[in-house]
Amino acid sequence: MPIEETIEARIDKLHQPGLVDMHFDLLMELYERRHDQNVINTDFLHQFQAGGIGVMGAAIYLSDRYLPEMGLRVALDQVARLCAEVDQGEQVAICRSYAEIIQAREAGKIAFIITMEGVEALGNDIDLLRVFFELGVRSIGLTHARRNMAGDGGVFAPSGSSPEGLTNFGRTVVRQCEELGIIVDLAHLNPAGFDDVLAMTSRPLMISHTNPRRYFDMERNSSDEQLKQVADRGGVIGLGAVLISANNADLHLDNFADQIEYVINLAGIDAVGLGFDFFKFLQDKMTESEKKRFPPIEFIPNFTNHSHARSITRKLIERGHSDGDLEKILYGNFMRLFKELL
Repeated sequence: MPIEETIEARIDKLHQPGLVDMHFDLLMELYERRHDQNVINTDFLHQFQAGGIGVMGAAIYLSDRYLPEMGLRVALDQVARLCAEVDQGEQVAICRSYAEIIQAREAGKIAFIITMEGVEALGNDIDLLRVFFELGVRSIGLTHARRNMAGDGGVFAPSGSSPEGLTNFGRTVVRQCEELGIIVDLAHLNPAGFDDVLAMTSRPLMISHTNPRRYFDMERNSSDEQLKQVADRGGVIGLGAVLISANNADLHLDNFADQIEYVINLAGIDAVGLGFDFFKFLQDKMTESEKKRFPPIEFIPNFTNHSHARSITRKLIERGHSDGDLEKILYGNFMRLFKELL
């Protein structure tokens, strides 16, 4: 059998259980297109299926233009639109527990886990956290790049983030997450806030989508020490496919594979997962003023949506990674976390 056919057969086998991608900005798109029907089925399902996606972290995220007055309403509407989309299709499900994830996968459905990227929707009302939990939110990242009532995000620069840690409200959110069974996500949090979460929690944590600062030094990314701390806690780190770099020559699939291998060597194979953060479809709609908030962001050619997921599996196979290690990266480590925490 030709070598390429053997590789493709291995990819088929590795993707069959379903990849876990713990960060996708789907819900804002559903809200912005709330007058359309079957957006997931029409625009995304074929990409998910082509890439073998099994579980997806679907993030509630609020654009600046909705804050502060409309934050809660738009967040609730995002959840409502996901529920409506799920009702319209038989191939996706919203899952609130590990058992529901397994049930959905056994039925051949893609399991959505509702996440929150920044707690702006809560304002300063901790009771709203329970509302979102009842609606299905099972992972919460405290901030995006901006400041909110819980704390500060890490800046897209080597330094300059607020030296302040979590606010009293942010600490209350973290405590409530642990009590309710919501996974705390450290993505985007500034270094001082990151340290505060580690100090006040005991359960495993995750970083849904990040990249090592070794490859691009900015506080939005994760330092070696942060990566090791999450791994030592039994957590999982989702590596993102958006490779911010000062050099466009770095924007290739080998660079993404290099970053995955770097975190494996630093934090251990049991700590590495995927948080692709495929948001090119949103970036294409950004205004020039919105784009100025971020450093120049380019996407790896031919690796911009979930239909391309097989490419990174192929690359890691070509680099000699075993099926056992690939199973952990592609889905096993995050599934272990869900089994323990959800």
